[in-house]
Amino acid sequence: MIFVIPSLSRIDTLKNKSLHVLRDVPKSQIYIFVVKEEYEDYRNSLDPLINVIIGPLGLHHMRNFIRLYFPEGTKMVCMDDDIAQLCIMKENVRIEDRKKAARYPLFENNLAFLEDAFETLEATGLTFFGIYPVKNGYFMKTLPYKSTDLRFCVGTFWGCINDHSTDLMLNIEEKEDFERTLLYYKRDKGVLRFNTICADTKYYKEKGGLQSRGIDRKETSKTSCGYLIATFPEYCKLYTSKKSGIHEVRLKKN
Repeated sequence: MIFVIPSLSRIDTLKNKSLHVLRDVPKSQIYIFVVKEEYEDYRNSLDPLINVIIGPLGLHHMRNFIRLYFPEGTKMVCMDDDIAQLCIMKENVRIEDRKKAARYPLFENNLAFLEDAFETLEATGLTFFGIYPVKNGYFMKTLPYKSTDLRFCVGTFWGCINDHSTDLMLNIEEKEDFERTLLYYKRDKGVLRFNTICADTKYYKEKGGLQSRGIDRKETSKTSCGYLIATFPEYCKLYTSKKSGIHEVRLKKN
């Protein structure tokens, strides 16, 4: 099993957050993918046993590069560079009121579930797994621990049994995680998701990454939504957030 992290202009964030989450993982199993212009800074700042690899600019381009970089069959865990911790919801049944958020607390979770993840993939014939997209135990309260129907797997933390199939090639940068979920679901007829595990991270707010490139994320989000709906009309529909104004897609029920 290897751990892959694409990173852009976030050396300190990477070291203080995601690499801390991987503190018990052998350094030789960790691969950091960076652009050429930042390679020396990353290489000089990280443990020499950690692999630092140069790849292309653009998250979807980097994801495609990573998939082709490793051999087919590799058990690969991919994560963002700004994860403070992984969390798991454990229901507190001593609180009788099922409507109280306190009944559904989140605790720090270790990486032990990854062994179950890859065993489940092999048992079901699936090749991709993910976690719940929002850090909120209350939202998880009616969900099974894991499922294999169509559910969004956020790009913050996911894993796969790697292959080089052209039908898994990503075409959009914004919402590439929606595209990945749909590509795997369309091909495998299922995606494995752990519905009570989530990541503690700051979406759209951490310095570096896409934020460092001056991209208008509202506009690119709108464009990406149009692409997803046109490409996967049977699986998703448009939704516009009244609060943020950002265009989103919602997956249709199976």
